[in-house]
Amino acid sequence: GGRGRSGGGGSFRPPTRALRHHKDDETSDGDGGSDAAGSGSRNGSGSGSDGDDALPRGPCAALCMFEFGQNDPKMDSGSKLVRLGFARALKPQAPFHGLILSTMTKTVVSPADRELVETNGIAGINCSWNRIDEIPWDRLRRCGHHRTLPFLVAANTVNYGRPWKLNTAEAIASTLAIVGLRDQAAQMLKPFSWGEEFFRLNDEVFEGYAKASGSAGVRQFQDDYLARCQAEARARRAEGMDLPPSGSSDEEGEEEEEDE
Repeated sequence: GGRGRSGGGGSFRPPTRALRHHKDDETSDGDGGSDAAGSGSRNGSGSGSDGDDALPRGPCAALCMFEFGQNDPKMDSGSKLVRLGFARALKPQAPFHGLILSTMTKTVVSPADRELVETNGIAGINCSWNRIDEIPWDRLRRCGHHRTLPFLVAANTVNYGRPWKLNTAEAIASTLAIVGLRDQAAQMLKPFSWGEEFFRLNDEVFEGYAKASGSAGVRQFQDDYLARCQAEARARRAEGMDLPPSGSSDEEGEEEEEDE
């Protein structure tokens, strides 16, 4: 669903250099394990002025989400976007002609989607990771242009450091950043305490994806990046195996001499 998950395996662990200890004491930060969200009106349906004041100047995409009511709205990041006026909710049967974040395709979001996003917006599927199979994918398949997200690491407090486990707000922001609307993405995540951390964790891949010409280029960068990270991990493991054992052989020799 608009989970922001690409077709890679979820077992890969991102390089440790990209992660640091992250603590968040806010319990209503909109992490509620939700899936990716999507497109709607610039002013949204929420009445909160914070979102309107934070909207960037310049190109701006409409954001909304197909809402399935599976999450606690007080904890859900998609619901928070609606409350702040960054996005508006859509009923599952609502028509939509823009980009839909979805698992019904292998085509990843790319800079080539910018015109589609600016013209018709982004829509995500706001649902629970634990109830993703309940989504009526056959019906959603018939509207919009479905895209999935490439490799990205979550920064929200529920799935921090886990690849492909983005919440709604992270997935929408990722789409905006990849198509070239980074300013709007950054402003949209400002209300979340982990917003800056999300961009820090994914800075290298966002830069690479944004330079790609299309979906194939984004996927190629993703594959090259993951291969490089895995090669570095193997090198670190090999380096660790070459280290001397914790008990020094010299010390053992001295002990043997004393025994004699």
